[in-house]
Amino acid sequence: MNTNAISKIIKLIVKLGLFFAHCDGTYSDKERSFISNFIQKLASQGNVDDLKVILGDSINRAYTLDEIVADTNDLLDDFQGNDRAAIKATLLGFAQQVINSDSNQDRAELAYLDAWWKKLI
Repeated sequence: MNTNAISKIIKLIVKLGLFFAHCDGTYSDKERSFISNFIQKLASQGNVDDLKVILGDSINRAYTLDEIVADTNDLLDDFQGNDRAAIKATLLGFAQQVINSDSNQDRAELAYLDAWWKKLI
């Protein structure tokens, strides 16, 4: 996998996490901690400065469903077959982990998860 694809995956995972953490109207400490720990694990795999460059301003924003769908589909365009299915499964699993990280599955979170999943190509 090339560096551009890895950068896109990392950035999308962070955006996806922030979207699902915010979509119920509450960004809980548990959700914040889960996402921060995930980013730290990513950083431990490589250069932290590279990760900061990849993430840029994305960590400080709230995202819309349309942005998340567009970014996810843009990423999926880079993959085919089993690789594509594996990326989709990983993203879905991550989104579910974020939703469950505060031990509260809000209806809005589940509705957005369903809407996001149905719009993926």
